[in-house]
Amino acid sequence: MSWICVRNQVIQGVHNLSISFNPKIQDSYINQLRLNHLSFNQIPVVVHNGTWTNWQVPPYGSLKLNTDGSCIDNACAGGGVVRDHTGMIILAFSSSFGIGNSAEAEAKAMHLGLRLCSERGLSISFMELDSFFLVNCFNDLWNPPWAIEYILRDCKNLIPSHASVSHVFREANGLADRLAAHGHTCQGTFTFERDALPITCHAAYQADLLGQPQYRPP
Repeated sequence: MSWICVRNQVIQGVHNLSISFNPKIQDSYINQLRLNHLSFNQIPVVVHNGTWTNWQVPPYGSLKLNTDGSCIDNACAGGGVVRDHTGMIILAFSSSFGIGNSAEAEAKAMHLGLRLCSERGLSISFMELDSFFLVNCFNDLWNPPWAIEYILRDCKNLIPSHASVSHVFREANGLADRLAAHGHTCQGTFTFERDALPITCHAAYQADLLGQPQYRPP
């Protein structure tokens, strides 16, 4: 053992001995230890619990349509995708809609998706949007604004009678969200094959194929 270690042990021993013969010092030392313990263990920690969500494939033999609208500085665009039970793309589209608001963008994207399905003979069983407002308006839970009332009326004529329309979080609607964003770069409507998606949509498509969960903050 080195002389430095011996010196440190002697100093610590003398310090402990002095405390044991001085109750006041001993009490203050113990109290300080208690305070230190409290200061480390009673710091308030705020915990925010988010959720994990992901796009779900439809049941075997059925098709699901996801759509989304985007409005930037009153410029409206939209996009959507039809997929089967394996997650493979049957139809994808992006479109610009001109001037409007976010509700109009969502409604026009919904209408375009249903119209394209009708024209191609695709009978969807499920439709998902991340607009809680539009889903409730379509399902007659809320009264729609006059600007989209006629669009929703036509959507009801286009959608198969057995199909459901439901709300999902934006994190579970990622591919439609990216297609809608791409719509701002389009002049009119563009459709895509699964192997010819815009490059900005590749990551979202792969994440959905893999069932990769997406984090939604609280």
